Amino acid sequence: MSHLPLAGLRVLDLSHVLAGPYATYHLALLGAEVIKIERPPFGDAMRDLATRPAEGGITASFQGVNAGKRALALDLTHPEGRAVLERLIPTAAVFLENFRPGKMAALGFPAARVQALNPGIVYASISAWGQHGVHAGRPGYDHVMQAATGMMWAQGDNPEAPPVKVGFPAIDMAAGMMGAMAILAALLRRQRGDTGPIVVDVSMADAALALMSGVATRYLIDGVAPQRIGHAAFAGSPGGNVFRTADGWLATAANTLGQFERLCGALGHPEWATAPDWLRLRPASPAAMLRDCGTPQLDAALQQAFLSQGSEAWEAALTALGVPASAVRSPAAFMDGPYRQTAGFSATLPSGAEVLGAGFRINGEAPRPDRDAPPLGADTDALLAELGLDAAELRARGVVA
Repeated sequence: MSHLPLAGLRVLDLSHVLAGPYATYHLALLGAEVIKIERPPFGDAMRDLATRPAEGGITASFQGVNAGKRALALDLTHPEGRAVLERLIPTAAVFLENFRPGKMAALGFPAARVQALNPGIVYASISAWGQHGVHAGRPGYDHVMQAATGMMWAQGDNPEAPPVKVGFPAIDMAAGMMGAMAILAALLRRQRGDTGPIVVDVSMADAALALMSGVATRYLIDGVAPQRIGHAAFAGSPGGNVFRTADGWLATAANTLGQFERLCGALGHPEWATAPDWLRLRPASPAAMLRDCGTPQLDAALQQAFLSQGSEAWEAALTALGVPASAVRSPAAFMDGPYRQTAGFSATLPSGAEVLGAGFRINGEAPRPDRDAPPLGADTDALLAELGLDAAELRARGVVA
């Protein structure tokens, strides 16, 4: 990008796996110098150095959330390792960790100590349950948090069916995005003159609930317990669902009366958009949502009608009429097909690996990394030299790698 808003800011990234690294990845995309601090000899578990040594610690999962960073292999269980971190803290604007609450304090770096070393630093933590409360000490990974927060239960349409996990680490990535947003807000607060301590506390439990905001808020306000709705659209329209086609599946979102009328016309049955035989209620405005207006008779008729053509044919026909619709694709089919016809936000790194940048654009430009994820300790010598320390001597004593 022509202007990177975080250029000149240093971030100390003591996080691992996904949520924390994804937060700092976004900061790196915006120009921050992110120093990934890992314990030797294996570093971040996502490197898979012990189980997949042939990949050299740069697995696809690791690359995707760590490209563009610098790497320092530092053993914080060693007193001299902690001394190195103490020298780094005054050079940084952000300190981020995502260990279980109490871990950083046990190593000697709670928020108060870090801020004593650098009063202007933003101290950020990402954890499963947050830093306070009776659950704060609990560990948690994505699928465990999906179970705990109701996300796993909410999938499917049969209340008696087993739980179904969302097929990707949704909570990890949401917590990372939330962490990046919170840190940006804290940096803006600092820029506007706040000189007091700033501590960011992000939890996976909160991130999960934020993703489920619609159903969660309805329960908080109306006391209506969420139900499993399967593939039906959240709007509750009979035209918002996933239908079997001649060769696969099709998702539609004909949520308003006007959209539903166009959908029924495309199916050759405009009478289905009239009441009372097909709709329990027909609102007066074409812009009105058809929430809970369908009937079992209408649903069965729609399901049958979509079998007459293939998914992509229906997608093209309905899209031309302004009705949101898409064939149900696998992630690979989307990335090999429609994604290549968009502006895209991926980047090809020097190694040839293709990774995703930031999922937004500023003045038409999507922030993208320009360097591969670093091998474990790739920048150790350079960073220690900046601090006036002898890397060879510290390496000989097992402090760094």
